Amino acid sequence: PGSLRWNRSSIKFLAVGDWGGVPYPPYVTPVEQTTAREMGKIAKQMGADFVLALGDNFYYTGVDSVDSPRFNDTFESVFTAKSLNIPWYVLAGNHDHAGDVRAQIDYSRKSSRWRFPYFYYELNFRIPSTDKTLAIIMLDTVMLCGNSDDFVGEKPQRPLSAVDASRQLTWLKARMKKSRADFLLVAGHYPVWSVSEHGPTECLLKLLRPPAGQAQRHRLLLRPRP
Repeated sequence: PGSLRWNRSSIKFLAVGDWGGVPYPPYVTPVEQTTAREMGKIAKQMGADFVLALGDNFYYTGVDSVDSPRFNDTFESVFTAKSLNIPWYVLAGNHDHAGDVRAQIDYSRKSSRWRFPYFYYELNFRIPSTDKTLAIIMLDTVMLCGNSDDFVGEKPQRPLSAVDASRQLTWLKARMKKSRADFLLVAGHYPVWSVSEHGPTECLLKLLRPPAGQAQRHRLLLRPRP
């Protein structure tokens, strides 16, 4: 299980998505800089244990190399608050899949806080001062449903690889069936349900609603995607 820094009976974390700057100098926007400052303040106040970075980490076409300067210009040099020097558990969004997601995975070996072990993975924590546990399943919803075009249709049409999509779905169902965590969250880039401009993701409604309903303790944390 993950180790937490605070002697209390709770786990506290931030979630952020669609934060990935711009693909031209200075590779960061005023909105992102403001978000980073406010995240630093909130993380300090709440004593955040970690951050979930839920995709579109680098606009508009991801990164193409583990040595891309975007890692510094859009991430390391922006989220500089001491309170944000905590694990960032990362997954990919549709814009990240326009580049090389494996470069983002490989960056985990170069950054002390960037944690991106694979396209999809599971996190497990013991809640301090209790006998309760928390599991977070990090999904690659683009691998499950396909990429989307912000200007043409906007909805993911089909996965690039049906084999990879099926493998991830099989893994998800197995993890949810076997999980004994008291609290289980599922996180991804595309939303299942959403009232935003893009609306629900039909693919995820079909794929995820049955396994997510297998146990009352399971909860979905799938965020809206711009």
